[in-house]
Amino acid sequence: MKKLGFIVLLGAIFSCNTLNNESIVYSNAMGFTENTPLINDFGKTVLERFDAPLGYDRVTIRPNTFSEYLRTLQLKPEGSLVRYYNGQIKANNNIYVSVVDLPLSQKNLQFSTDSVIRLLSEYLFSQNKFDKIAFHSESKKLGFNEFADGDFSRNSFNEYLDFVMENVSTPSFCKDLKSVPIQDIKIGDVFVQNNLPNGHAVLVVDMVENKKGEKLFLLAQSFQPAQDIQIVANPNQPEISPWYSVKEGELLTPEWRFMTTDLMRFKFLEE
Repeated sequence: MKKLGFIVLLGAIFSCNTLNNESIVYSNAMGFTENTPLINDFGKTVLERFDAPLGYDRVTIRPNTFSEYLRTLQLKPEGSLVRYYNGQIKANNNIYVSVVDLPLSQKNLQFSTDSVIRLLSEYLFSQNKFDKIAFHSESKKLGFNEFADGDFSRNSFNEYLDFVMENVSTPSFCKDLKSVPIQDIKIGDVFVQNNLPNGHAVLVVDMVENKKGEKLFLLAQSFQPAQDIQIVANPNQPEISPWYSVKEGELLTPEWRFMTTDLMRFKFLEE
């Protein structure tokens, strides 16, 4: 179901439709000289666990927004390992620095775009915004209101999530998104590619900024087979890991190579 995007070297690259090439090397020259640990082992949320690098402060966000939900995501104890849907452990190998504390379905469903769907749906469910929980399959819109038929219980919501993850593909996921310039990046934005046989997506879960207006961000992902959502390490810039810098060009994560032109935002999510 995945569509192969065409790349024109040194030309325009289209979001949700670019080609992965892990041979490209990501630049490490950012001028960071501090070697201060940025991870607080005792922090229980994204905000508490990951300190801003020297000279940076958290960007301002409004309360009760998706941005706040992501910044205050509960994390499993430091050192926890990612588990697959079948209970087996995913070796770290410098892929992730923390694990999001959310239960995982025993079905092999929660891949990369599904983890984004999961987090956005969890936020909307917590706000009782049931009418906003809706995503597209290839042929129709899949809304929680219609699925629940008046039953807005947690069990019904979990069944809906499984239903959506079974029916939403990466191309149909992209129907709910719009492209965003990298300079306008916000918490809740998604880097997403749609490749054959599979695409991948990572979600911006927090952001900091210095007095020059330079921004850094944290990324969360799931992967295949279905697995816990994890906060991604930045092995290409260990001096600021797990933070990533905002710059034009490639964005190399431990398991995927994106372009900054792959940045997208949910159309209906205005914060």
